[in-house]
Amino acid sequence: MKTSMGQIQCTGTGNYINDQSEHCQDNPLLIIKGECSSAKKQALLEDGNDTWTQFFVPEVLCIPEQKPDIEELMSVTARVVIISQRLVRTPSYDGGPIENQEGTFVTGRKLIIEGILRQKVMYTACNEEQSVHTAHFDVPFSAFIIIPADEPLNTRYKIDSCIEDIFISRVTDRQIFKNVTLFLKATKLTCPTASTPTPEG
Repeated sequence: MKTSMGQIQCTGTGNYINDQSEHCQDNPLLIIKGECSSAKKQALLEDGNDTWTQFFVPEVLCIPEQKPDIEELMSVTARVVIISQRLVRTPSYDGGPIENQEGTFVTGRKLIIEGILRQKVMYTACNEEQSVHTAHFDVPFSAFIIIPADEPLNTRYKIDSCIEDIFISRVTDRQIFKNVTLFLKATKLTCPTASTPTPEG
């Protein structure tokens, strides 16, 4: 599943600029912050909870008009902010979950999760001073997780998010392509039951 967001029409236009040589595909000078540690990824999968999804958010980001053109990308920082969740009914039938050719099931319940990718990109400007500038981007996303059919619609979940990978590349002097791979896990919240007071005497 993917989400395609971001502004496509930038002030400057042009062809894709390939900043990397054929023999060195990674830019060791580019700093990426916000990815989950291996320990957190492992912990999210080891508790036996299979209520999760993974997807990617590709985006074309435009440098704000008041900022100069890009010479070189320096760093990118990203974090996930969950803003809403809701459990909705989906098509189902009495015989149980329905599977399609891709291996995706429908059960009659989906947890819709909406959030924002909050991002900061730092770059050097294409000018004589080679000044350093920062651009901030908030990109919304929406995803879903399949939930068992008998779950009440008012059930609430704790949503754990994990950024698995961030890829970023300069497309033109005003455009940046960025792809974020996300992992979301939902854990059902259980409300504590009130204890019945024992009569005295």
